[in-house]
Amino acid sequence: MHRPLVPHGIVLSLVTAALLLPIIICVIFGTAALLTAMGDIVGGVVLQRIALGCGLVWVIDLIGLVLAVAVGTLRGPDDPERPE
Repeated sequence: MHRPLVPHGIVLSLVTAALLLPIIICVIFGTAALLTAMGDIVGGVVLQRIALGCGLVWVIDLIGLVLAVAVGTLRGPDDPERPE
């Protein structure tokens, strides 16, 4: 059996981040809208910028996940041992 080109821990962390970041972004945007509605314009703008930064991190994470899975499939399926 061979070692994978991309360790499972890296792929697992990328998948976890890809699943959690959209939830975090929605919560931050919701809080920003709440602050803006309550009259705290500066706090709302700051949270919108933080959510935008999280969105950029999410896009980078998705690109990294696609590349990690692509690199992981380069080796191909395991072939049984062939007698020579």
